[in-house]
Amino acid sequence: MIPLFSPHQTHAIDQLAQKQLGDDGWELMNLAAQQAWSVAERLWPEFKRCYILVGPGKNGGDGYLFAQWAHQAGWQVTLCQITPPKARLSQRAAKQVIEQGIKIESFSAQALLEADLVVDALFGIGLNRPLGKPWNLITQAVNLAEKPVLALDCPSGLDCSTGQAHPDTITASHTAAFICHKIGYYQLDGRDVCGQVHLCDLNLDPSLVSTFQPEAITPDIDDFNLPKRRHNSHKGSYGTALLIGGDYGMMGAIALASQACLRAGAGLVKVISRPEHQIPLTQMQPELMVSHDTALTQQLADASVIAIGPGLGQSDWAWRLFEQACQTQKSLIIDADALNCLAQRPFHYHKWVLTPHPKEAARLLKQSVTQVQQDRIAAVKALQKRYGGVIVLKGSGSLIYDGQDLLLCHYGNGGMAKGGMGDILTGLITGLVAQGISLSLAAQMGVTLHAYTADQLAKRDSESHYLPSDLLQHWLI
Repeated sequence: MIPLFSPHQTHAIDQLAQKQLGDDGWELMNLAAQQAWSVAERLWPEFKRCYILVGPGKNGGDGYLFAQWAHQAGWQVTLCQITPPKARLSQRAAKQVIEQGIKIESFSAQALLEADLVVDALFGIGLNRPLGKPWNLITQAVNLAEKPVLALDCPSGLDCSTGQAHPDTITASHTAAFICHKIGYYQLDGRDVCGQVHLCDLNLDPSLVSTFQPEAITPDIDDFNLPKRRHNSHKGSYGTALLIGGDYGMMGAIALASQACLRAGAGLVKVISRPEHQIPLTQMQPELMVSHDTALTQQLADASVIAIGPGLGQSDWAWRLFEQACQTQKSLIIDADALNCLAQRPFHYHKWVLTPHPKEAARLLKQSVTQVQQDRIAAVKALQKRYGGVIVLKGSGSLIYDGQDLLLCHYGNGGMAKGGMGDILTGLITGLVAQGISLSLAAQMGVTLHAYTADQLAKRDSESHYLPSDLLQHWLI
C-alpha cells in the first residue's frame, strides 16, 4: 500500500527534513534535481536535447538545477525563464547555472519543437488556481507540441490537493514526485495529466515521512486475496446473498449484479425482481434463484447480505422493497436507485455499504456535483458521518471510507464509463460480504479487483471495446 499525502503535509515534511539536516532547503533542492535527472536519464537514454520551463518559485529552482545535471551529462540544454526567480533558493540556483555557462532564454516555440524532452518546472504542487497569461499560453504550446514531458513534482495547472486540472494544465508523460506521493496524482484528472509517477524520496529517512498521518492509502492488487475455500465445505458455507431490483426495462442491471455476485463466490444467490423477469433471468443464469416480491419476507429472513438498487427504479414497487429491506437489520449494499430513495428519506445505519457516484453523492449530501468533486475527501467523510457504514465514492480515484481508514483506488480507466459497470461492482461487493468478509474489507477488495480487472481488459481489448459483462469472466486476483 502506498501512503498519499496532501501538498500541505508535503510542505510540513520538507520543513521537518530541513530542520533535521540543518539545511535551508538547498541540499534538498539539489537532491530533487539529481533524482529527477536520474528518472529522465533512465527513461530517455537516447535523448540529447531538453527544453526546461522554469517558474519563479522553488519548483523553478528544481528546474535550474536539473539543467545543471543535464548539461554535465552532455545534453543540449535550453532554459526558458518567463519571469525572474523570486524565491531565494531559485535565485541561487539560477546564478549557479549561469556561472556554468548555461544560457537562460525567453520562450521560443521553435526551441520547444526542436527539443527531445520538455521539463515542466513552472509551478509544482503549490498552485490551486487557473493559470493566467502568459503561463497558460506557454502550457498550451507545450501540449500542442506533443513532446515527452517530465513534470517536476506536479504538472503545472494541476491542483495536487483535489486532482482537478485547471484549463491548460500541462499533460505530462511522467512525473517525478518529490518526497512522497500526492493524493491529487490519483484523483479526478490527476491520472490523465501526471502520466507515470516516479517517487524521488530525496534520501529521507522513511521514519520522517511515517510520522505524518497520510490523507489516504492506495492499495495494490497484491494486498488482497479472495478467501480460500475448504474442501470440506458446501454452498451454505459461503453465505446467501439476496439482490433486489430490476424494474420494467431495467432487468439487465439486476442480472449483471447477480452474475457478479455468483462469480465473487457467494454460496447461494437469490434475486427479487418483477414477476415477468423470473424466467428470463433464470434462463440467462441458471444458478440464480429468482422470485418476485410475494416471497420477499422469507427471502429477507434467509439472506446473509442484501443488495438493493440495480435497476430498482422509483415506483411504488421500488419504494416498498426498499423500505422492507432497510427494516431487516441485515448487512446491506445500497446502490443506484436505492441511494436515491435514501436521499429522500435519510437515516443512519452502521451495517451497510453505500456506493454513490458523484451525482448520487450530491443528492445524498444536498449539494451540487461540483461541490462534491471539488473536495471528494470532504464529501466521502461527510457521507459517512451522515449515513454511517462504509462509503464508496465512485469516480476517477474511487474513495472507500469506513469512518477510520480512507483508501483510494489507483486502478481503473475510461473504459469503465459504461452503463452496467456499477452493477458489477455492487454484485462483487455483495458476494464478498456473503462469504463472511467484513463490509469495509469487502468494499476495498471489490473496488480494487473491479478496477484492476478493467485495466487488464483495456490492455487486451482497448478501453472502448470491452464491456462490463466481460469482467464476469476475468476476475484477476
